[in-house]
Amino acid sequence: MTNISPLNSTQHLNTSIKESKDYSRFASQSLIPIVVQEFSVLANEFPIVFVKNAETGQFTPIAMMGIKNDFNLYCQTENWESSVTPIGFSKAPLSLMQTSQNSDEVMVFIDENSELVSSTEGEKLFEKSGEQTEYLKKRSSALLDLASFTQQTAGITKYFADLSLLTPKQLTVTLNSDTPQVNIDGVYIIDEKVLNELKDEEFLTIKNKGLLPLIYAHLTSLHQIARLITKQNELDKTQP
Repeated sequence: MTNISPLNSTQHLNTSIKESKDYSRFASQSLIPIVVQEFSVLANEFPIVFVKNAETGQFTPIAMMGIKNDFNLYCQTENWESSVTPIGFSKAPLSLMQTSQNSDEVMVFIDENSELVSSTEGEKLFEKSGEQTEYLKKRSSALLDLASFTQQTAGITKYFADLSLLTPKQLTVTLNSDTPQVNIDGVYIIDEKVLNELKDEEFLTIKNKGLLPLIYAHLTSLHQIARLITKQNELDKTQP
């Protein structure tokens, strides 16, 4: 259970955060939301696809970290083995929230029940004077950057959707010979046919906005599905 509280120097003067690459809290989450600023890096390891919110119709890019529902192949142990890490993995136990529904102001919150929170070890958040430490300033800046990236990502994915570039795709994955095929539904990809048939003006606008590298990183990343298949097959071999 989480215990989210506004971060302040009075209540959290002696609070520290332990740095950790234990991401096992995502063990049952195979689809990890990401931002467009990390497409080029994450595409070297994970398939990047899009999912659609059924209520709002908004699309979100995600990194696939598993073949089977609710099973993250990378987060089953405390050891993170990949050379690349989604930005969002590193924000815990801190988060940003609006001070009120009608305000654009945000505050830093902390999950006091997180295993990363300590009073005896780790990076301190406040000096004895109550001033923020350089560590907290750096973490707060990273949270603000991520919030900005998330907003930009929402705008870009909406732009793709408005151009009808996003198309639903059922991914059919064949694992070991004694395992039935696995169908992965509910994901969307950039439709290359639609992309190539865009009007010259629309294509040039995408180019001038600097969005072509994002599209190509996404399309190239789909080859990483083979990596997930290999990891799943290797895991299945160890199961009784």
